[in-house]
Amino acid sequence: MLGDLREQHLMAKILVTGAAGRLGSIVAHTVHNNGHDVLATDVVEAEGLPCAFQRIDLVDHEATRELLTGTDVVIHIGNLAGIGRMPPQVVFSRNVTMNINVFQGAAEQGVGRIVFASTLQLIGSWPDERTVVKPARPPIFPLSGSTEPDPSNLYALSKTISERTLQYFADRCGLTAVALRFPLLHHDDNPHLVGSGTEDATAKFEGFTSLTYREAADLCLATAERQLDGYHVFMPGSSRRHADLKLPELIAAYYPGLDPSIPDLIDNTPIADATGWQPDAFH
Repeated sequence: MLGDLREQHLMAKILVTGAAGRLGSIVAHTVHNNGHDVLATDVVEAEGLPCAFQRIDLVDHEATRELLTGTDVVIHIGNLAGIGRMPPQVVFSRNVTMNINVFQGAAEQGVGRIVFASTLQLIGSWPDERTVVKPARPPIFPLSGSTEPDPSNLYALSKTISERTLQYFADRCGLTAVALRFPLLHHDDNPHLVGSGTEDATAKFEGFTSLTYREAADLCLATAERQLDGYHVFMPGSSRRHADLKLPELIAAYYPGLDPSIPDLIDNTPIADATGWQPDAFH
């Protein structure tokens, strides 16, 4: 067992996938700057990384397995992010294939931990209007890792299936595995605030939650370093995307019946208890 790397001051070999993307690049820098031996990878070239980089396509299972040789921890971010311009079936099939290649390869190569970037979207917040005729029911707040998935697009379904697959590898193969259901991510100076009168169904469905890329990267590092056994699902975030309403006002306006004194519309307590990580103070 790797144990608690932070307390033991041990350097681990950590593979970061999706390292050419916005989150992946910041994660690679964060993990490297905290003293770990980092190998970064992506399907496209990445520039400006402080660590070794190898370009591969995670759809290639043999290349993925080889890349995992000698790895202690995988921080797996390398997926197609949302259905976007690509056909949704392409997003689904590529994501599921990449994920099983990483998970199976990690099990075969004796990797101890997997940190998997999942999505808050799997609660059903972004219905695919081309095909979905029965939208998901609004979730029960506060959101947490125990919130049941109810995906409404194939990107979210790919993450839902991959979470269950990851649990298999924790339960049956002895890996420590953590799924992080990230909300909208943004830079510190670009929080995508929602103004009064411009609120949409998605923002309400997701509890107006977000994180900065820095906060998300810090959580990836914390889950990679701390002693965690078995399988965990964490749903991090903070309800700070409304430009005009503070949390009690937000609850009164959009979540009647909910206690306005709760600290947030996402419960970060299980994450703090397990890893010590917390989002920045509500503002």
